[in-house]
Amino acid sequence: MKRIQAIGRLILWTLQGLLAILLIFQETFTLPIHGIGHLHPLLLHLPIGFGLLLILLYFWKQKIEDIEQLFQAVFMLTALFATSTAIFGLFLAKEGGYENGQLDWHQWSGVAVSFIYFIGMLWQQQALYASILGAIALIFAGHTGGQITHGEDYLNFSEQQLEITEESVAFEALVQPILKAKCESCHNEQKSKGGLKMNSLANLLKGGKNGPIWKAGDLNSHLIKRIHLPLKDKKHMPPAGKSQLTENEQMILQLWIQEGANVQQKVKSFSHVFQKLALKTETKLTEKTYDFSAASEKDIAAVNTPFCSVYPIANESPALQATFFVAAKFDPKTLENLGKVETQLIGINLNKMPVSDSEMDIFTKFLHLEKLYLNSTKITDKGLQKLAELPNLVELSISSTSISKNGLSQFLKHSKSIQKVFVWNTAIQDQEMTTLKKQFPKVYIEEGFVSKNETLQINPPILVNEKLILRPQEQLKFKHTLKDVLFRYTLNDSLPDSLSGPSTSSIVPLKNYTKVRIRASKPGWYASNTIDVKVYKSNFVPQKIELLQQPDTKYPAHGGQSLMDFEQGAREVKGVPNRTWLGFKEGDLEALARFSQPTKINGITLSYLEKTDTDVFPPSKIEIWAGNDPKQMKLITQFVPKQPTEKSGFSLKGINIPVQTNAASYYKIKAHRLNRLPNFVDNKGKGAWLRVDEWLFY
Repeated sequence: MKRIQAIGRLILWTLQGLLAILLIFQETFTLPIHGIGHLHPLLLHLPIGFGLLLILLYFWKQKIEDIEQLFQAVFMLTALFATSTAIFGLFLAKEGGYENGQLDWHQWSGVAVSFIYFIGMLWQQQALYASILGAIALIFAGHTGGQITHGEDYLNFSEQQLEITEESVAFEALVQPILKAKCESCHNEQKSKGGLKMNSLANLLKGGKNGPIWKAGDLNSHLIKRIHLPLKDKKHMPPAGKSQLTENEQMILQLWIQEGANVQQKVKSFSHVFQKLALKTETKLTEKTYDFSAASEKDIAAVNTPFCSVYPIANESPALQATFFVAAKFDPKTLENLGKVETQLIGINLNKMPVSDSEMDIFTKFLHLEKLYLNSTKITDKGLQKLAELPNLVELSISSTSISKNGLSQFLKHSKSIQKVFVWNTAIQDQEMTTLKKQFPKVYIEEGFVSKNETLQINPPILVNEKLILRPQEQLKFKHTLKDVLFRYTLNDSLPDSLSGPSTSSIVPLKNYTKVRIRASKPGWYASNTIDVKVYKSNFVPQKIELLQQPDTKYPAHGGQSLMDFEQGAREVKGVPNRTWLGFKEGDLEALARFSQPTKINGITLSYLEKTDTDVFPPSKIEIWAGNDPKQMKLITQFVPKQPTEKSGFSLKGINIPVQTNAASYYKIKAHRLNRLPNFVDNKGKGAWLRVDEWLFY
């Protein structure tokens, strides 16, 4: 036993020496093997278990004499695994994707754990104190690690689910909770894989190293692609082993992006399908189990192609789903090739693929097929009858096809398993649909939500821009899913007329900060609902902006650079530092902008936050100075913003201040903070907060 102890001490000294070297050269050392840091989460549970066992063994050894050797062995194992865990933790941090703040606390607390048990091995007389102190350090290190992995609020159990109504904002009520539950643990302020943070709207819009994660109206958006990749694909999101998106959650994200990805749009403004998903009564579903065996990895790999993704419907489930992409690349042989997993295949999505009746025979060999999506394909009544042979088909979607009432009726008569059929935009008339529903009351038939004889209301415009603070060369653009759509808009806060007034097919010209009200119109359609977009426009960008007065330490942002980074201030997220706002509580905003050459401007725009329920108010007065020498500047204009008269929540505001001046190399702004809060707020009489995010020139 003594020899084993001696070997253990030698290994421990070696590991401690390696840990010390890695800490000293932390910034410059390179990983010996790529991915070796992933052993850290595998090892970290061992010192936790051994550390708690140590305390129990210490008290037992007071009563049982022969337990001393076991105690010494466990102490040695605890020290060895604590040191090894710290080393692999440094390797994992080296792989990147983590923010320094919380990572530093976790790193040094982990190092402290290894050092405490190391000292305990050398100083056996104080084993009890070392065990207790080590356990305390383990708890702290585990807590900081949990914050990195799951977010700072991972111990918050009080969050309640809000009731979703037609008036709910779809992003806040539906999309953001999905992203928070399924994505944020790997994409937050402490841990940002791929440079992507998903803990705030501002970070979501910023995207990661691969760019924006969604683009309005584009189903090829990064987010949609990742969630539809095979589960075993390294790029699949969420990763294997994490809680996966349900079918409804995938559909909500897909429809929200397809219908414009407007973060302010209410549920009632989206399509009938989206509303049904959003307002669906929540029920507890029992996950279906399958008694067939899983397909081999070789077979799954063989049926996956760049244009056909085959993947398990859930983690550890043998059942598979196949989704086809890019109609121009569709090959019937790929569909036939799915025969290699015919036993496991329970769902196939062929929407918008050039599939016709000739391919229907292929489906008859998929005996476990439960869901089949053939929207916008060339299937006819003849081909539909072949699908009635499928013994387990419960859901069929054949919208935007030539299916008739007689064809559907014959299918429903012969199918012994079908439960749901989706037949929007087919040859079936309203009266025929009513007859079918009476004839087959046990089958749910969804035909859409408007009569084909009604005039339809066109969907609102889709905003193309990903950011709403535009640089000089950028323009405000809109698009639509339909062709030949005309957009009517106003820039004076009045409602746009659907027949007259300014119009565009895409670009709305802007000079400065403007509230754009816009709607879509098309002959033969009712005009869309009006959407409002507040847009900031810059025409000149200074070389540098420096702060002449320092902001409050709570909202330092990134100094003067924050006033010209074209990034909009974000909402507060509990427990997450907000680096998008410059905040002033005691002093005023005073900043100096320097241009590379004398520049004649027509005015400036100051973007600020108004949130009176937390004492954030507009400036009481704004002064603009100009000159070619920063020490000899002239006051060129003053402006007194209108102050709010009641409590309000988060509201982004902008002020345009026109100026008349000669070209100047320097411009200075001084925005005075409101010194006395009005009577309608709780802290009346005290000083207000001033929070700003951009200073633009037009």
